[in-house]
Amino acid sequence: MSGLNDFRSERREDRRAERADTRADLREEREQKRLDAEAARQRREADERAAEEAKERRRAARAARFGRVTGWVSANPARAFVRLVQACSIVPAVVSQVAALDHAKVAVLLAVLLAAMLEGGAWALVAMGAQAEGERSTHTYRLGAWAAGLVAAGINFAHGWTQYPHYHWVAFVLALSSVGAVWLTDLQTHGGRGPTTAEKKQAKEQAEHARQRAEHHPEVRTVADRLLSAAAFGALSADEAWRIAWEYVHGVTVPGLTADLLAQRLNARARVAELSALPAPADLWPGMPDDPFPALTLPLPSGPSDGVYLDTVPDGLRNASPITAESLEALYRTGSYAPAPDSGAPETEPADDPAGNAGERPLDPADIARVRVLADGLAARGEELSTKKVRDALGCRNDYAVRLRRHVVAERNDPPTAT
Repeated sequence: MSGLNDFRSERREDRRAERADTRADLREEREQKRLDAEAARQRREADERAAEEAKERRRAARAARFGRVTGWVSANPARAFVRLVQACSIVPAVVSQVAALDHAKVAVLLAVLLAAMLEGGAWALVAMGAQAEGERSTHTYRLGAWAAGLVAAGINFAHGWTQYPHYHWVAFVLALSSVGAVWLTDLQTHGGRGPTTAEKKQAKEQAEHARQRAEHHPEVRTVADRLLSAAAFGALSADEAWRIAWEYVHGVTVPGLTADLLAQRLNARARVAELSALPAPADLWPGMPDDPFPALTLPLPSGPSDGVYLDTVPDGLRNASPITAESLEALYRTGSYAPAPDSGAPETEPADDPAGNAGERPLDPADIARVRVLADGLAARGEELSTKKVRDALGCRNDYAVRLRRHVVAERNDPPTAT
């Protein structure tokens, strides 16, 4: 009896174990199905994402291509419309020529080839002319393109005139289809290479300036031309040659500045300094202070150290010019820089210095000889020797000119007697 119970217990345990195994298998199967479904869903989503990304890339590529086209059209509207006119004119021009040749009983294949020859030849010459622009002459290509275009236009015009007798304006349109695009392309390729209005104005002003400069300074122009012809081609510019020529003729490297201008400047500054140092009468400026222009009250320069010239010259001119304090000192010592009397004022001679003219420049025998020659020439013309004429002839100080004139006049009035 106990054995039967044990058997039944074992059977129940076995069935229980079988049911547990079945449930475990079902759970594993369900889990595997779930995993398979999840993997399939992920693969499907990945494929969808890849397809969407590919679509976005294609859309972006189309947008980029469209953007490049629209950007090129926006940046080059003239060229874009010329290309459009070319495409819209070549096709009807070729078709009209083929129809004209076919109407003249020319074989269709031959008519197509001849029409292509005329239109293709014109556009080939147009392209060659565009490539030659800026490198060699384009006249041959342009003339050839216009000749081929006019021949094609004549064929189209004759065809349209006979084919549309009641609408002769069509003949003009067909002729324009052959020559119009050639004209627009020629304008676009070669028409915009000339000088602009501003460049033409600048070139005209430069030519006028060169003419005036050559007219006003013929000596400098002659030297500059010699320099340019002597130098290697392109080695010396016109402005550089003019600067060297100006220095050769006038002694300074600043065009426009001369020794005469320098002397005038020095004399003017000295005259202002002299006049500002004179006492003014109390009634000279009624109702105003004795010195209404205090800025003109300048001490008379005692020498080149006062900077009579260099302190008023801009830095650019002072640096460019070879004039230095030493050269001014030499100019001062020679008496070339001195105030000149006002025009029309009576000439006055300086009073004798009680100290025996101490510090005055001694009379140069060469200057005395030159003044004698000047006096002889003036006497031959019936004119008198004046201080101004001596100063202009020698380019010296006024007091030095006065002493020279006085010396020569004294010689003439009291000639030396032979011993």
